[in-house]
Amino acid sequence: MLSILHTRLQAKRPSRFIATSLKAALEAYETVTCDETTLALLEFFRDLSPNKRPAPPPRAPSESSVLRVSEASAPDPEAEVQSPSLAKDNETQLVRKFVQFGLLEMLKLYLLNFSGPMDPGMAWTIRMQEKLNPHLRLPAQSQTDAYGSIKELRERDMIMGKIVALSRDVGIDSNDLLSIISRSPEHQASQLDFDELPEIADQIPLERHGSLLLLAARAAGAVLFESSARSPPSVPVFPDLARIFPHFLGSSDNLEEVAFGQPHALLDSLLALTIHATQSPVAVPSDDAEFENFLFILTACTARQSHGIVRQIPAIILRSHPSPTARFKVIREILENKRLQSVRDTAISWLKDEIISTKPSESPEDVFHDPLWFSSIFSLLLRPVDADHCSKNLVESWSRLTQSEGPSLHSALNLYFLALSSNDLRDHLELEKTVKYFRTQVLVPLRQIFRAFESDLTAKGGDGLIEEAVGEEMCQFGIANSVGLIGLTLDQIEEVINEHFGTDDADLKEYSTDEEARVAEIRKQSEGSAL
Repeated sequence: MLSILHTRLQAKRPSRFIATSLKAALEAYETVTCDETTLALLEFFRDLSPNKRPAPPPRAPSESSVLRVSEASAPDPEAEVQSPSLAKDNETQLVRKFVQFGLLEMLKLYLLNFSGPMDPGMAWTIRMQEKLNPHLRLPAQSQTDAYGSIKELRERDMIMGKIVALSRDVGIDSNDLLSIISRSPEHQASQLDFDELPEIADQIPLERHGSLLLLAARAAGAVLFESSARSPPSVPVFPDLARIFPHFLGSSDNLEEVAFGQPHALLDSLLALTIHATQSPVAVPSDDAEFENFLFILTACTARQSHGIVRQIPAIILRSHPSPTARFKVIREILENKRLQSVRDTAISWLKDEIISTKPSESPEDVFHDPLWFSSIFSLLLRPVDADHCSKNLVESWSRLTQSEGPSLHSALNLYFLALSSNDLRDHLELEKTVKYFRTQVLVPLRQIFRAFESDLTAKGGDGLIEEAVGEEMCQFGIANSVGLIGLTLDQIEEVINEHFGTDDADLKEYSTDEEARVAEIRKQSEGSAL
């Protein structure tokens, strides 16, 4: 109805009436956001566009009511020829900018509507990774297959294709979108005031979140559908993306909020832009602080992802830095700083790749295979365990070891076990000198804590404090999984140590005074620059 009315409208300032209609349409759309209303609003925007083209046919035949709504409306035989007043440049530009504004607002509402815990959203990041790395695709979990076979997701892709196509028809330039998202929130234009409408098009602001989502949609489309002719400009990782991420996520001071407090659509869009950017060589950052801070916040964006293919994205940025020392400093900073606990497990996987997946060399640049550099980070990799404190605070210790700290502890122990099991690494890293610390500061106190957990069980005659706090079922689950896995790895490590170095600490080699002094120098040299 609005589309027909606007084609018949004869007024000196049609943009005013369009703005009023736009406000009402967006308010109604926010109340009922679904495929049908999205397609109806898209048709409204297309009809308003000064340089509209006929709606494209659907990608595939379908009996869905969703697709029927998207069919182009027939021209109104009663519509009068537009008067010269409607062709004025300023009015034309105002109308076009209002349509651009409305389209971005609609896109933002549409994507935020996919907020359910099990809803994949657009899954741009996962699908882009699967497209670029088909050997890493897991058939049982493939989002590419899901979007090709599930009707609801296919239609979601179809709608997004219409949005992206219309955005080009109405003249939304990717460089303009990039300019908008590159500005900090403090330097963004004021929100559109419908009570005091602008007189010129440049005064109509395009919302920054909608701009980010559209730019990400274009980048994802360029990769997924190989539409290189319309690929948006690649956004350099450094310095551009490193500055854009904090504009939308804040600083790296609160990574828990980044990982678990942001909408999935926002994280998916930022990660999609990152993947698109890494298709070009990644420039060396201006300094270590820029490198570290971006890696921290990027890694936090992937922390809640269940797909391992997504969690590999930060490693691409890490490996892009040519300096092993710079990479070491990032890993050391994460292991040392407790505020970075949410990305600790990822940092350990990076360390594992650097140590296990590459061969040792005699180059002084190979800090990851230098025994003294490894010694400088070992007590951060496997932190000293305070058994007395943990035994006096059983429930708190249980929660930490089975939830927040359990995965990273198991990863650290697994890395140590793999290094000990390798003849080359065991000798090259001089791991015999780490054994005494491991036994006294990690192995013995952890087993003491595990015995305290077991003694607390009511079945063992204990007080049942843990079972009362978390429930019997959850307690048994923790015993069988987190505690059980960590305990098994401890047994494996002890077996390897005893086999190669014996059981008596007095027989172990230790670091000399000169080596300890050098380790202290390395720790000072490798202090992080971020935060």
